[in-house]
Amino acid sequence: MMSSKRISQNIETDSFDRELFGELESNSEELKSLIERGSRLLPNFRSLVLDLFGSFFKHNVLLLPQNEVKRGALMGRKLIEKAISSEDYKELREETVLDGFNSAIATLTLGGEVIKWIKSEDGPSERSLIKEWEMEKAEESYEELKEEAETWEEIEKKKSSKPLKDGKKSTQFELRSQEGEIKDLEKEQKERLERMDTKLQNLVKSGLKQASERVDEVEREIMQWGTSMGVPQEKPIGEKLDLAEKLFKNENLRRLSLMVGSLKEEMLSSRRRVWSKRGSEVYDIAIGNELGRIIPTELVSLRHKALRRDFLKKFVEGRLLQYYLKEERGRGPLIVCVDGSSSMQGDKEIWAKAVCLSLLEIAKRQRRKFIVVVFSSGETPVRIFGSDGKRGWGMREDDIIELAGYFPGGGTDFEAPLNKALGFLQESKFKRGDIVFITDGECDVGDEWLKTFLREKSRLNFQVFSVLIDLTGRETLESLKKFSDKATAISRLASQDAREIFLSLD
Repeated sequence: MMSSKRISQNIETDSFDRELFGELESNSEELKSLIERGSRLLPNFRSLVLDLFGSFFKHNVLLLPQNEVKRGALMGRKLIEKAISSEDYKELREETVLDGFNSAIATLTLGGEVIKWIKSEDGPSERSLIKEWEMEKAEESYEELKEEAETWEEIEKKKSSKPLKDGKKSTQFELRSQEGEIKDLEKEQKERLERMDTKLQNLVKSGLKQASERVDEVEREIMQWGTSMGVPQEKPIGEKLDLAEKLFKNENLRRLSLMVGSLKEEMLSSRRRVWSKRGSEVYDIAIGNELGRIIPTELVSLRHKALRRDFLKKFVEGRLLQYYLKEERGRGPLIVCVDGSSSMQGDKEIWAKAVCLSLLEIAKRQRRKFIVVVFSSGETPVRIFGSDGKRGWGMREDDIIELAGYFPGGGTDFEAPLNKALGFLQESKFKRGDIVFITDGECDVGDEWLKTFLREKSRLNFQVFSVLIDLTGRETLESLKKFSDKATAISRLASQDAREIFLSLD
């Protein structure tokens, strides 16, 4: 009787575990990419990632007997054994058990460290990796020969003849030969892993430490991002996982998130008193998290100990019942032109986009179309990003991330973005639009163009506000004053000049 086929997993998983992991793999580009990258380096890498996920997620973690697992999965087994026996793992498990998201974060982090280790000087040599693939191929051939031998036995039971017996003997000989090759490869493999024991231990210790730090930080980062950018915080685990990894890998996104949060508070503090006096009427009941519009029956929950947590949960998710106010007058779009020329690279770019995305909150509250025009020089076309009234006047999260990462570089041309903004205002059915122009001011405009622009500005009754990103002290407001109603510098953001711009956007 032939032995059963070995599997490539080391951790015992059930159908629920595998289905959850499969959904994550389908919905998360980051997890999919990790598996694809690792599978080009090491055989059975997907099974290793599933083992890692199972070791973090499952309540009871059980290692399968070694004689049930493929010999080619031995390196993964050594990693898992070292991980689950460490104190760092036990502490991390307190945050990951039965938590699919935290388990996935820990898996991505440790899996990524494994790939880095394989590629590093401390990792297995090129010859060792070749031997891993030889073992995988040898085991596949062995399984094929086993199936062939079983087929010969079935045929022999039904019909006995010399050619059949010869075929069976030939297959059995090949099978024994293949088994011998596997034993030789397995012996070499164990010797290699023994020599790498300390390096494997260091990999696991370092990887678990980083995974623990990521799990501790990730919820705070995602909450900060959601609050700053005004995007829903409740999303499928796969999407949440990808967002977490984008924030982790991109320091500029994290800096932008923190800066937008601070700037929004500065801007909104200037405007709260104004908003409370704006002419509006109750039109309907909607959902959201604007405390000034929450209906009384929702606020009662704050006084009730049992309902307070439910109120806070709905507040974070933007699902509180609130008054929907119908404004007395429609407003034209709020168009933000952001300089993406080479002189803006670095901190200037972060500041410019932080101011831009802070203004998104003003547009959302006024239920105005929000358009971003990223520009550089004439040879580089302007790039347009915008909000959608069907989505509560906010921007799609993917568009915000794309805007945050888009930087064309090149020279500077003020006329092209202002012409584009003018076109949007001409197309709008509402007047009283606004243009906010954000730049480091290193450009000028032609006299004829300026005359035409100012004439249209008067006809359409819109305002232009300019914000100078003056981080070096060499920037000047002179060219901006030619076409702006008000101009201020980022260095004076908390001054009365800046506050007047925010108030003027009302």
